Amino acid sequence: METLKRFWNDGCEKVKSYFKIEERGSTILTELRAGTVTFFTMGYILAVNAAILGDSGGTCDGASDDYDQCQQDLKIDLIYATAISAGVSTLLMGLTANLPLALAPGMGLNAYFTYDVVGFRGSGKVSYENALFATFIEGFIFLALSMTGIRFKLMNLIPKHVKYAMTAGIGLFLAHLGMQSAEGIGLVTAHTATKVTLGGCGLYNEVSEFVPGFGSVTWCPVDEKMDGATTWIGIAGFALMSLLMVYKARGAMFLTILLVTITSWFRDTDFTYFPETFLGEARYEYFKNVVDLHVMDKTPFVLFNNVNLGGNDIWIALVTFLYVDMLDTAGTLFSMAEYAGMVDENGNFEGQTAAFCSDAVGTIFGSLLGTSSVTTYIESAAGIEEGGRTGLTAVVVALFFLLSLVFAPIFASIPPWATGPALIIIGSLMMKSVMKIDWNNTRHAIPAFVTIVTMPLTYSIAYGIIGGLMMSFLFFISDIVVFLCLKHVPLFQKEESSSPRVEEVMMDRMRNDKVELAICDDDDLL
Repeated sequence: METLKRFWNDGCEKVKSYFKIEERGSTILTELRAGTVTFFTMGYILAVNAAILGDSGGTCDGASDDYDQCQQDLKIDLIYATAISAGVSTLLMGLTANLPLALAPGMGLNAYFTYDVVGFRGSGKVSYENALFATFIEGFIFLALSMTGIRFKLMNLIPKHVKYAMTAGIGLFLAHLGMQSAEGIGLVTAHTATKVTLGGCGLYNEVSEFVPGFGSVTWCPVDEKMDGATTWIGIAGFALMSLLMVYKARGAMFLTILLVTITSWFRDTDFTYFPETFLGEARYEYFKNVVDLHVMDKTPFVLFNNVNLGGNDIWIALVTFLYVDMLDTAGTLFSMAEYAGMVDENGNFEGQTAAFCSDAVGTIFGSLLGTSSVTTYIESAAGIEEGGRTGLTAVVVALFFLLSLVFAPIFASIPPWATGPALIIIGSLMMKSVMKIDWNNTRHAIPAFVTIVTMPLTYSIAYGIIGGLMMSFLFFISDIVVFLCLKHVPLFQKEESSSPRVEEVMMDRMRNDKVELAICDDDDLL
């Protein structure tokens, strides 16, 4: 017994030392709890990613008599591909970068992959196999940029005010996800005139329709708004989670998610995850298996079949995959590190190169198994909020993903209204980064606001970053033009030449504030 105890203590000390747990003010128990919460919060990706990529038709022949059976097998393959790629890439993140961040096939990129590149049931100009090959190549380019440090240098070009805005924008994006049906409580649905509106009719009362070029559109009947039991149990979970966090209860998110999930597993209730419908019965039959083993045969290594790089569409897809993946990852990595308090005064954080490489390797590995680009998940903020500060949190998440290969029926049965409240609360907590933005300086305020508001409204982290950078670049160019006019054009010079003063201000700003794209303030030019 004494030997076993000594072995256990030695093991714990080695784990603490490797992951620098005490150095970062955490404990092994805290890291374990944080990893569990992160997985519970992002576990929806197992089913959702498979459903979205399955709409591409994969390798199934639409003219075949066994198409429906092929589709069913394809989606199980995609669940496994999602779990394996997420598990391996997250494990790499934890062991090499020592960061509490989880990775999985990215939402948004998977929709672009399916509905814009491959098309619904293969109706696009690029085949499923060729789209995977483009993802494979994108991953290698991504890895090369990461290993050479170019990607890190590109991230450092982002102005500080845009970086802080990225954190807040991602927070709003998370809250937006938490209020929708696919990943949340279903409080917000689509509207033909206003685009979004109050929903709350519940998952089982929503009306869905596939619109070519847009994907699936979901809305609530007018007379059933706020009548959905699944929405109300999600709201109750949100209230409970909020109260527990206000009173500093440990494991507030984990306990609430677990309680709502178990409650939703009871049948014959209006908020059950297993209603007496075709879909509900299929879920319940799968859930009862508890343990399930499946041999993948539809998606692994099909990217090398019939490779065709002759058309323009595949190259457009490759470039799009690359820049969206780069911006998404850069934004998420910085925001999560900043949220965890790990970013130094120069905007750097420990393990950043390894983190970028883990992301790239995840994309390469995922494409081999049949899934779209892997990226760092903003749901990692849930584990950070629970106290996760080291790679041990990521290792726990990875183990859960790998365990889900065996216990997939259990993990695939966590309802979105159980995890939605966590996304909303995390969104509110991430808004505190706006306090670091100088809102009195319009050169900072406008790009920051564009970054924040664009992310949730376009459903894209990358578009928000692009918007903020474009506004910052506009001010940068205008500063140069005004500076040249003040210095060289007599018409713009005052009687007491302001040129030396402007030049001095400009050069001082460039020396002392290299991160800022703005060169001089309004008052300096007048």
